[in-house]
Amino acid sequence: MSENLEKLYREALVWDAHAGVFPGPEVDLNLLDEWRQQGVSYLSINVGFDVMAWQETMATLAAYRRWVLDHGDRFVLVGNVDDIDRARVAGKFALSFDIEGMNALNDDINMVSVYHALGVRQMLFAYNLNNAAAGGCHDEDTGLTDFGRAVLREMNRVGMIVDCSHAAYRTTMDLMNESSKPVVFSHSNPVAVWNHQRNICDDQIRACAANGGVIGLNGMGIFLGDNDIGIDTMLQHVRYVSELVGSAHIGFGFDYSPDIDVDIGVILRSRPDYWPAGQQYDTRDIKHAGPAQLPSLVEALAGSGFDDEDIRGFLGENFRRVATSVWQGS
Repeated sequence: MSENLEKLYREALVWDAHAGVFPGPEVDLNLLDEWRQQGVSYLSINVGFDVMAWQETMATLAAYRRWVLDHGDRFVLVGNVDDIDRARVAGKFALSFDIEGMNALNDDINMVSVYHALGVRQMLFAYNLNNAAAGGCHDEDTGLTDFGRAVLREMNRVGMIVDCSHAAYRTTMDLMNESSKPVVFSHSNPVAVWNHQRNICDDQIRACAANGGVIGLNGMGIFLGDNDIGIDTMLQHVRYVSELVGSAHIGFGFDYSPDIDVDIGVILRSRPDYWPAGQQYDTRDIKHAGPAQLPSLVEALAGSGFDDEDIRGFLGENFRRVATSVWQGS
C-alpha cells in the first residue's frame, strides 16, 4: 500500500461483523490474536448456532465471557460503541458476542435480555433451516412467525442488532419491514454475482439499505465464487452492492476461522441437513478470505476509484453507524 493508504488503514476503525469459528467451550480464544495482529479493532464472535442445544450455547457463552474478562490486558468485552473507542485508545481488541439462530432462546422471549446482559449484541433469526421464529435460507420460506415478531420487538427494545444472514427471503423482508432499528446482513454476498442459496438478492439488498442497514461481505470461497477468494472477486461483490445501493451500506463480516484443533466434521456429520447437497458444502479444502486480506483489498478499492471516506465506511464506520443507533436500546 501507499504511505497514505497505510496511514488510513492504521488509523481506521476496522470492524469484522462475524467470525466463523465453530463455537464450543473447548475453543482456545488465543486464536483471536490473529484478528488483533491484522489491525482489526472490533470483532463479533459467535457463541452458538441453531445446530446446538440452547444449553450448549449458554455453556459456550459462559466460557468465552470468562476467558475475555480474564485476558483484560489484550481484550475488552464491549457493550456499546464508546467501549470500542476506549478499547482502541488503550490498544486493546474489542469483542462482543453473536448467536446464529433462535433455538438458543428455548422458545422463551425472556432469554433475549439475558443474552444481552451477558454480552450478546447481535443475533440471527435462523441458521439455514426453519425454527420457531423464522425461516432459513435452505428451507421452506415460511417468513417471520408470531414468536419471531415478538423477539424482533424485544431485540429492538434491549438494543441488539437484528441480523438477517442465513434466513430465508420472506423472513428477511419481514424483518426489514417491521424493525424499528436498522438491520444487517452480517456475512452475506449478492446472489447476482455468485448464485448460492446463502447469498442475497437485489430486493434484500435494497430493503436493507432503505432500512439504514449494512451488508457485510462474506469471505468464504463458495459464497464468493467457485471456491475463489481472489481480491478481484471480492472487489466484484463490493462494486455490485455499491452500484446498487451506495457505499454507505457495505462492510465486512468475513465469517473467518483460523485453523483450530476442533473436529468440526463431528458437527457437520451430526446434522447434514443444515448444509444440503448441491450447495458446494462438500467442496474439498474450502478457501476463506479473512483479515489478512484487508490491506490488499484496501489497495484494490482505492485503485478502483473508491475514495478515503468510502474505504473508512467499508472498514468499519458503516457498521459503527448501525451499532450506534441500535445498541442504545429504546
